[in-house]
Amino acid sequence: MSALVLTNLIAISESHPLLQSAALARIAHREGRNVMPITIAPSVKSARLCSGQSSGHTSTSDVSLCYKNGWFLAISDDGTVNGTSNVQSPDIKLQLRSVGSSLVRIYSPHHCLYVAMASNGKVFTTEHPSDETVFKQTHEPSGFQTFASQRYFTRIGKHVRFNFLSMRKTGHMKNGKKSQRHHRTTLLSVMPARETF
Repeated sequence: MSALVLTNLIAISESHPLLQSAALARIAHREGRNVMPITIAPSVKSARLCSGQSSGHTSTSDVSLCYKNGWFLAISDDGTVNGTSNVQSPDIKLQLRSVGSSLVRIYSPHHCLYVAMASNGKVFTTEHPSDETVFKQTHEPSGFQTFASQRYFTRIGKHVRFNFLSMRKTGHMKNGKKSQRHHRTTLLSVMPARETF
């Protein structure tokens, strides 16, 4: 099979998986031989899709986020957000992508996922940047930092109650609606990624 045909097959496999079988049948007929489908490994697909995504950010910082209670915020293979104490884990290698004054998106380049918060306070991940993936980063007087959902908050009279990214002492994410600004489960340190690897 010619290099040109092979290149076309790979391009079809990556961009239009549903068209792969029909394309292979046409090429096999033209070439007069049996052609086996080419499977691109999921990790390769994800990596290539990652590189093409744009979230409209103006700057990026490679970081790890460590809570005051000792857990690192980690995004696992299945997309869940939890804590880990393994400082060598690639799951804790994150990016802060600035999208405005004190506004950031938390992104996992390893898994191509953004951290997000729903209206009910639940923390989840998504492949696509949206207003649910934007967090207000605040430097607290204690020296720690907090991240609160930019979209979802509750007004109580003249006061505003924010929904923070908060982690329980068990290493599981706490519902943002039940979080408190100055609690140890909400306070974290932003560490350059090189300090944890």
